[in-house]
Amino acid sequence: MTERLYYVDPYCTQFRAHIVEVQRLDDRLGVVLDRSAFYPTSGGQPHDTGTLAGYPVLEVIERAADGAVVHLLPADSVLSDSEVEGVVDWPRRFDHMQQHTGQHILSQAFVQLFQADTVGFHLSQSYSTIDLNRNDLGEEEIARGETLANQIVFEDRPVSWQWVDAEEAHRLPLRKPPAVHEHIRIVQVEGFDWSACGGTHVKHTGAVGIIKVVHVERRGAETRLTFLCGGRALRHYAALHALTSKMARQLTIAVEELPEAVQRLQDEVRRERKAREQLQETLTEHEAAALVAQAPIVGTVRLVAQVLTGRVPQEARQLASRITAHPNSVVLFGLGPSSEGETVARGKGQLLFARAEDVPCDIRLLLQEVCREVGGSGGGSAILAQGGCDATRLSEALDLARALLQRWLAD
Repeated sequence: MTERLYYVDPYCTQFRAHIVEVQRLDDRLGVVLDRSAFYPTSGGQPHDTGTLAGYPVLEVIERAADGAVVHLLPADSVLSDSEVEGVVDWPRRFDHMQQHTGQHILSQAFVQLFQADTVGFHLSQSYSTIDLNRNDLGEEEIARGETLANQIVFEDRPVSWQWVDAEEAHRLPLRKPPAVHEHIRIVQVEGFDWSACGGTHVKHTGAVGIIKVVHVERRGAETRLTFLCGGRALRHYAALHALTSKMARQLTIAVEELPEAVQRLQDEVRRERKAREQLQETLTEHEAAALVAQAPIVGTVRLVAQVLTGRVPQEARQLASRITAHPNSVVLFGLGPSSEGETVARGKGQLLFARAEDVPCDIRLLLQEVCREVGGSGGGSAILAQGGCDATRLSEALDLARALLQRWLAD
């Protein structure tokens, strides 16, 4: 089994070791050493990267069969010597140390303040999450937990680790029971948190830098907190600072005035949207009146039959509604190609048929009959129906609908 140097010294980034085993694993070369400072993926913490004998370490895994640490290198790697040098990518390692120690502190803060246990932990390349077994924590409670966690960070408490047996572990105030029953590694944040953990951690809480919760999500009976520590929190702040500063410059105001300025802009947008909707309603009303006035009489009804282009379905429905508000009116619309509809890109057209309440025909049956003839489908009610067909057959569809309607009304 591989001697794991990171257990003793997580700050160790360079070492020499003897090759124990080399084997092909799919399109990679798997290398087992007698000792290694590379951390394998486990416990919610991603693996280390770096180089081994000058070749990039792509992934590090723990073999379930015997607990060996397997370093995965490019398939064309050539290891000619029995002894190799390993170099761990320190920025990545230290980032993981900051996040993992920060997680221990944050989890314990919510235990102490709200008896909220961490039931899940994930550390990705850009953020970390913990899942708490409560879903009733509000903004104030989250802020209190974050404040306590950062207090522990600022106190720069020592972080240590030791190996204990099950009996010794039972006597410690562990945040949760260990997953193993022997050779248990305990990571302690002095006077604050004791956790069974095989991960890499900083030596003092001050090295965590800062802990910032950036997102809260309710997930059933649990709450997921997304948080950033150390360098990640600094980069997040820098990005937010750059963004808010740019917005403030564009609006010619101070950053502190942004909330008020955004509120003013939102109010203006709402007023302009309402004015635009009122204007659109007026235009639609005038257009409907003009179409009704110009519409030919078919049997006993005024028939408005047109292929509309550049109209979205909602606008066509509103226009049809205004027209059929007039007695003895029928609308047969075909909606042709428009840049706003996804169906247009596929050469699809849409049919929209509607009638006034006093017109004695079933518009849905009319649409279905037309669709059977031109190829298409649709449905709706006796008053309003919609369907689709090939855009090139819209005019044909309206001609057929006009003829059918005239025949039905004559019967």
